[in-house]
Amino acid sequence: MRKFIVGLLLVLILTPVVFGRGVPEEETYTLSFGHVLEEDHAYHLMALRFKEELESMSDGRVTVEIYPARQLGDERDLVEGLQLGTVDVSTITSALTAGFVPEFGVFSLPFLFRDFDHLFAVMDSPFGDDLEEALAREGLIKLGFVSGGSRSMYASKPVETLDDLQGMSIRTMEDPIYIDTWNALGALATPIPWSDVYLSLDQGIVDGAEGALISYKSMGFYDPSPHVTVINYIFSWHNFMMSAQTWNELPADIQEMVKDAAEIAGQWEREYVKNLELELIDTLEREHGVIVHYPEDIDRWRNSVRDIYEKRAADLGGMELIETIIATE
Repeated sequence: MRKFIVGLLLVLILTPVVFGRGVPEEETYTLSFGHVLEEDHAYHLMALRFKEELESMSDGRVTVEIYPARQLGDERDLVEGLQLGTVDVSTITSALTAGFVPEFGVFSLPFLFRDFDHLFAVMDSPFGDDLEEALAREGLIKLGFVSGGSRSMYASKPVETLDDLQGMSIRTMEDPIYIDTWNALGALATPIPWSDVYLSLDQGIVDGAEGALISYKSMGFYDPSPHVTVINYIFSWHNFMMSAQTWNELPADIQEMVKDAAEIAGQWEREYVKNLELELIDTLEREHGVIVHYPEDIDRWRNSVRDIYEKRAADLGGMELIETIIATE
């Protein structure tokens, strides 16, 4: 009897530990998602979809806080933040990523992709798997490969032919291939940080800029630059990434949820951008008074930049790789 009473007392004493406050609560995580575009841009909408999916999958264990419009810095700042672990998630252009992971430089070649389907096929090819490994080497975890749309040009005056472009100052990204491309076309390539583009256009520091029309609309560039010349010379490859430091701190089940949520958000973004481009020109003309030009001499534009392939091939994986990308179906 005495043993029974002692045992009962032990059960009563230990019960609160097992069934009360002694039960450890599941750890929660907060992820910062920074990007450089406005809240109506595809990147922000993708971030919202990622947030929705991940918070739902994790049943509240993960919270995603989104910081649009350069709140956490320009793209270079964001990549450095990913590497340091001060930023958890972002989406970054391949051109800027190439400064950290050189393998992405090939996607700055002009007229490399035929259309969005060609771009997506390369993203999902074995070459895409190689790029995932290259990102990991630099402390960056691939969550997805997505697109910022096709890149054309816009300016304060009409550019209907290649002759019209000659001598114009055109803002480009800080990428040597972009700079070579616009110089080869006869413009004066002028690298300017993204945060300074509107002011540079508005004050006439440059005559125009190259870029994705999605961003052109989102940033209101149609006010200082109401003329768009559609050349689709780049189909923008963007890297949806997480900090390796953050990734390694997450338990395996949360990592799996992050990947699943990113897959859903990334696939949604691809289709959204592809469909949006079909409607964008009409919206710009109808709602913002944009004047759109389609150069009839587009073959001259393409031929003017072909030497860049040979010039840059050795630094971009070789002509065999470039030809493999071009031939991907």
